[in-house]
Amino acid sequence: MTYKEARLHPWLIILAVAMVSVLFAVSCGGEAPATEAPVTEAPVTEAPVTEAPATEAPATEAPATEAPAAEAPATEAPATEAPATEAPATEAPDEAAAAEQAKYGGSLTMAFWSDHSTLDPSWSVSAFENAMIENLYDPLVRIEADFTYAPALAESWETNDDLSSYTFHLRRGVMFQHGKEFKAEDVLFSMNRIRDPEADNPNAALLVSVEDIVAVDDYTVRFDLNGPNGFFLDVFSIYPMHILPADVDVDRLTLEAFGTGPFTLEEWLPGERATMVKNPDYWEEGRPYLDEIVFVGISEPVTRAEALKSGDVDVVYLLETQSVQGIEDHPDTKVVSVASAGHYGIDMDNSRPPFDNKLVRQAFQAATNRELINQATTLGLGGITYDHPFPSNDSRFAPQYAVEYDPELARSLLEEAGYPNGIEIDLNTGDVAPGMIEMAVAFKESAAPAGIRVNIQRRPSDAFWSEVFMQEPFVVIYWAPRPSMDVMLTQVYHGESAYNAPRYFNETLDELIARARGETPEQQKVTYTEIQRILVDDVPRLVIGNPPLIYGARNNVQDAGPTPVRARTLRNAWLEK
Repeated sequence: MTYKEARLHPWLIILAVAMVSVLFAVSCGGEAPATEAPVTEAPVTEAPVTEAPATEAPATEAPATEAPAAEAPATEAPATEAPATEAPATEAPDEAAAAEQAKYGGSLTMAFWSDHSTLDPSWSVSAFENAMIENLYDPLVRIEADFTYAPALAESWETNDDLSSYTFHLRRGVMFQHGKEFKAEDVLFSMNRIRDPEADNPNAALLVSVEDIVAVDDYTVRFDLNGPNGFFLDVFSIYPMHILPADVDVDRLTLEAFGTGPFTLEEWLPGERATMVKNPDYWEEGRPYLDEIVFVGISEPVTRAEALKSGDVDVVYLLETQSVQGIEDHPDTKVVSVASAGHYGIDMDNSRPPFDNKLVRQAFQAATNRELINQATTLGLGGITYDHPFPSNDSRFAPQYAVEYDPELARSLLEEAGYPNGIEIDLNTGDVAPGMIEMAVAFKESAAPAGIRVNIQRRPSDAFWSEVFMQEPFVVIYWAPRPSMDVMLTQVYHGESAYNAPRYFNETLDELIARARGETPEQQKVTYTEIQRILVDDVPRLVIGNPPLIYGARNNVQDAGPTPVRARTLRNAWLEK
C-alpha cells in the first residue's frame, strides 16, 4: 500500500456527525445528542487504522507483547467518534477553501499562559513551547484539521501486509534552518535518541513497538515493529516526534531551534516572548502566509481576554469558558471552537500515601460530582468522563462501567481504608488550562459531604507543568487531544511511559494496549471495554470531563486554529487586510 497524497482519515465522518450535532444543539438552544456515526470500513487504499483525537516515558522498551499476526486487517476504520461537546462557535474553514482567499504578509500575536521548560521537542511539556516546536520543526506525517493524513517530511509511505513494517520515502531538497539537507540519518537520529535506554526520554513509550529502524538509503527509512500496529502513523504527527538534524549539538536544543519548519526563531525570552519569522526556504510551496508570528506569555486569563479585545494580541490559545461571552459580544473579536476528545481531571500518585490505598482512590471516585464539576469547569459545554479517557459517545464506550456520585459510599470506603473521621488533602491547581481553578473549587464542594477536606493550593502558572505536574501527589491535569486513543493510553497509562503521572503499573493493561494495535474495530471494542473496566475499578486517576477547544481571535484572523487534534502550526494562518 502506497500513500502519495493526503488520504481521508477514518474520523472525518465521525467528526462531521459530532459537529453537526453541536451546531444543531447551539441553534436550538439544547444539548447535542450523543448519537454514533455508522461504522464503515475504509477503502483498501486508506491509511492504516487511526481514530479521532484522544488527548497533552522511561527509556527501556516494554516487553515485546505481540498482537496475533492473524488479526492484521487494519484497513478498517475504528468504530469511534468525536465527542459531541457543545461549542459556542463553528470551526475554521477547510484548508483548500482558505487557500483560495488567503493573503500574504503581516504579523500575528498569540497569547498563552506563561510556562517554560525547553525547546527540545522530545522533552518539552509547556503549551507555549510545544506551539513553538510545531512551527519551527516538521513531522514525517501530518493529520490535518479535516482528518486527512498529509505528507510532510515523508512524501509517501507504504506498509507490509500485516502492518508490522512501515517504509517512508522522504522529501528531497529540504533544508534545515542551519544549512544541513534533510536525509534518512536525521530520522534515525531523532527516533533513536528517544529510544535510547540511557536517555530516559519521556516519549520512549510511543516507540515501544519499534524493534528496528533502517536507513534503506538517504531518502528511505523503514520501521520494523514487534507486531501489527494500525495506529503507528499517528505517533509521528505529534510534536515530540518532529525531526531534528543529526549534526545538532543537543545541548543547544534547550534555547535554540534547528528545524525545517515554516518559521525560524528570531528572538526567544523563555516563557515570556518568542518571535518567529517566515522561513524563505520552506519546502511547502505557498506556505506560510504570515511574515511573522509572536507568542507572548500572559498568566492571568482575564488579562489575556482583555489583551485580545484591545488588539494587543490577535489570538488567545485556549480561551477560558468564562471569557467566551465577552469575546463573542465584542465587535472586533470572535470565538472559534471545535469538539475535542481531550480530558481534564485530577492525578493521584498511586505510589504515595494515601493514594497507594485503592480504597482511598475509590472513595475519591465516589465523591466526584461530575455534573457539578463539568458545569463549573466548562459551563456545561463539555462532556462527562468516568475515570478513563473514552468519551461517553465513543462507540467503544462501555456504559456498564459509568460511576455515580455517592458521598455515603465514599465515607464508608474511607472508614474501611482506616480514615473513620475523613481525610484532609492538598489539591494543587493554577491558571494553566481553561477552568482548572474552577474545577478545583467544584471538587472541594463535591468531596466535602464525603468527609474529604480539600485545601486548594494555587500554584504559579509559569512552572506548573515542569515543577508541579508529576511532582505533587494530588494535582489537576488537562490532556489536550492526541491523534488516537492508542497514543493517549500509551502516554498516560503504559508502564513504560514517563508521563504515567499516577505511577500506575499494570502489565495486563500494557498487554491490552499492545493487542488493540493489531485488531479489527470489533475486536478493539472488546479490548477497550476491558481497559475501561480495569481503569474504573483501579481508579489510578480521576478523569472527569471532555472540554471543547476554544480560541479567541480578532475578526481579521483566519485559519489560526484550533483543530480537533490540537495542532498549533500557523503555516495556514493569514490576516484579512
